[in-house]
Formats: sequence, structure tokens, C-alpha cells
Amino acid sequence: MLMSQFLDYLYKLRNQGSSFGLQRMEELVQNFENPQFSYPVIHVAGTNGKGSVCAMLSSAYRANGYKVGLFSSPHLVELGERVQVNGKNTPMHEIEQIVDRIKPVAEAMEKKQPGMHPTFFEIMTMVAFLVFQKEKVDIAVIETGLGGRLDSTNVVRPALSIISSISLDHCEILGPGISNIAREKAGIIKAKTPVLCGWLPKPALQEIEQKAAEEKAEMIYLDTETVQCPQTNLVGAYQRRNAALAMRALQVMQPHLSTDSSKNEKGLLTTELAGRWQLIQGSPLIILDACHNEAGIDCLMENIRAMKKIPQRLWFSAMGEERANSMVNRLSPLFEEIVYFTPDLPRATQYDEIFSSISTEFRNRLRSGNWQNIESELKELTQNPPDGLLITGSIYLIGRVLSVIKNQNYSDSSALQDLL
Repeated sequence: MLMSQFLDYLYKLRNQGSSFGLQRMEELVQNFENPQFSYPVIHVAGTNGKGSVCAMLSSAYRANGYKVGLFSSPHLVELGERVQVNGKNTPMHEIEQIVDRIKPVAEAMEKKQPGMHPTFFEIMTMVAFLVFQKEKVDIAVIETGLGGRLDSTNVVRPALSIISSISLDHCEILGPGISNIAREKAGIIKAKTPVLCGWLPKPALQEIEQKAAEEKAEMIYLDTETVQCPQTNLVGAYQRRNAALAMRALQVMQPHLSTDSSKNEKGLLTTELAGRWQLIQGSPLIILDACHNEAGIDCLMENIRAMKKIPQRLWFSAMGEERANSMVNRLSPLFEEIVYFTPDLPRATQYDEIFSSISTEFRNRLRSGNWQNIESELKELTQNPPDGLLITGSIYLIGRVLSVIKNQNYSDSSALQDLL
């Protein structure tokens, strides 16, 4: 397949959006003889923190000398960020070669039964499983995309399941309350397989305990009152809580992969996770922090309160009007200027919606940014730099800015984001 044909194929799948259910993914992996069973897996779900926990586990196992596969989503700049081996992105040409193998199988599934062609996210999950098998990883750390029970990653047989946190997000898909969302996340729990839980509200914990009991799965708790939260180079007290969860997971996994505590600590101190309170030194200082729901805003505010000097300017964008309104009304009192960017994606909240929701007291601080020409917006900042810039909200804005800073082509990968 030519690169242009390969991209057209992925664009088409992406434009069809997501369709939840495991039937397609189960058939797809069976056609490839279940590569996801070729290596031990840690499967991680949660509203927030799951990406950080996965990155910490990957870093710790690498510090111990293991070969580690990491599957996460969405990506920031490169599609290959989703499928990493030992911290390195899978090159696009390698993804293309694997998709070449998957495509005829997927098309045969559709021909046999209309509606059975795998989605974009399912194809990328399959790519990860095959890459990890080919690379003979010692362990794969797999992050769910959305929910858990019906997520395409839920065809794995994990050695350990982790549920990092539960809060309200994607309620239109996962259900209206904490218990509904917890029930979906708890769907990753497998029979007689331990499940480790982080800081969870009581209704969520009850749902997870019930599911664990049904599956005869051992519940492993953190003593959230007394646990020692280790140091990590990711910023924020919430990241230290994520680090405590990762350290406990490493202990639980000792029968499968032995690790050394000092090397684990080194792994936590060398964890890299772009777009999570990431500092870009220069004039102005730029802080990138993906923050896409109410719990994420709480963590963002925690970091802002710890700053000696708050940045003058805020850039943000959001997927979903409710999220956007909550964010802008909590953040607007802190900044001298607010610039809202509307991502070129169907679910993006529009500038007019933001303007109408913001308090009249702060409307004169708000303007619309040029999504198509963020490079010019950044150049203007360097000519008359404010005292710091915070860029937050949608991960798509973070990726757009990073692509300009890194001087990388964003156009292909920006169009290859998940549509929910």
C-alpha cells in the first residue's frame, strides 16, 4: 500500500467514528491467533491518571532492564506515540506495514458480516498487539481508551488490572453518575486476576468490589490515609499519588517480573509524559498541561496555586461545552488575557459558546485564536512576550502547539485522532 493510500484508509476509518463492543475486536485478534496473549499485560483504566500510571510503569520496568511495550491514546504529535517499545515511538512506515496485514482481514470481516469492519481505534490496538509480539516485549502496559468493559483493549488477559481514579467524564457514553462510570471501568476485571485501586469515591469502590467478588478477583487497596507518595519528576501532588499506585503495582507484579526498589525509584524520577505540566523554556516560558474534565481542572488549579508567579496569558480549547464552560469560569479570574482556540474537530466547543458562557466581568479578556495559524500566534508572543503562557484544555491544542515548537508536520496526525 502506498503511504497516501494507507493514510486515506486510516482517515476513512477515523471519520466513521467509534462503535463500542468487543465482537469485532475478538474476531480480529482470533484471526491473528491472539498476539495479546504472547506477553504479560498490566491493564489500566480510570478517568484521570491512567496515562501517568502507565508512563511510570513503563519507565520503572525499563530502569530494571526489561523490554516494555506501552499502548496509550490519544497521541499528541505522532501517531506512533500510541505504540511505544522501550519509550520509542513506532515509525509510521512500520505502522503502515502492519496495517497492510490487518486490512484484508478487516475487509473480509466486513464482507462476511456488514458492520464488522474494525474501527480506527481497534486497528491501532491491533497494531500495538502485533508490534509487541514482534518485538518480544517482556511486559506490555495497556491503557484503555474509553471506559473499559467495551473498550477494544479489553481482549487482553492481564496479570494485573488497575483502576486509577473515577470521576464524571464522558457521561453521555458511560452513564450519568459515578456508579455507572465505575461499572464500565470495572469491566476490565478478569476472573481470579488481582485488581489494584487508587483514590476512589465510595460509590465507585462499591461497584468495583462487587465486580471483583463476581470474578473472584483479589482486591488490592492503597491505604490512602497513610501511604507514602514517592517522588517523581512529573509535577503535582496528584502525580505523587499516581506514583504511589505505580509502586504498589510493581510490588504486586513481583511474581511475574522481579524489580529492584532503587531502580523503580529511578524509573519514577525519569518518567516522561509530554503535555502534563510540561515546561518549554524560553521567552515566554510556556507551560503545557492537558486538562479535559472537572477532576483535571482540580489538579491544574493545585499546580497553579503552588506557583510563585502565575502566567499572564492563558490559551485553551475544549471538547464539549460543559467542560469548556467549567474551565473558563474557574480559570478566567487568574489571567490578564485568555485566548480560545477552536480545534478542527467535530466535537470542538465553538468560540461563541465560550463567549456567551463566560462572566461579563471577564469577556474583555477573551479573544478567539487562529487554530489554522498557531505558528503565527506563537511568533507574536516572542516579539512581545507576556510573563508566562499556560496552554491547557484539549490534548489536541497541546499537540498542535508541540508540533510547531518541534517543527514537525502536524497535519497527518491531527486528522488521525479518535472521534467519539
